[in-house]
Amino acid sequence: MPRYIVRLSDAGRDWYLEWSTVVDAPITYGASLDEFREHYRSEYGEDGMRHLDERLRRVAANGTSSQMGESAEQLISGNRAGDDESELSMAAIIQKYCLSRPAD
Repeated sequence: MPRYIVRLSDAGRDWYLEWSTVVDAPITYGASLDEFREHYRSEYGEDGMRHLDERLRRVAANGTSSQMGESAEQLISGNRAGDDESELSMAAIIQKYCLSRPAD
């Protein structure tokens, strides 16, 4: 099952995270693009990095790396990102996974 890169925006700041279609929720916390690139390199190695720029071009165009052109809003619709797999709004996902992320 795919993992998509998703860009969420709040108050002029962009957050990048990985979204799992298996759990219908983020599997990473939101990060700046530079932080996300570091995570991606650490997680997928140099081999994975060969495809990152292509995926990020789709994110820049659509808000997600989905090859079907899904927007972030479409992708998160019906999510299970909340407590007890409840659905969260975009604002609640940003609060929980971006603004309230634990310190490194």
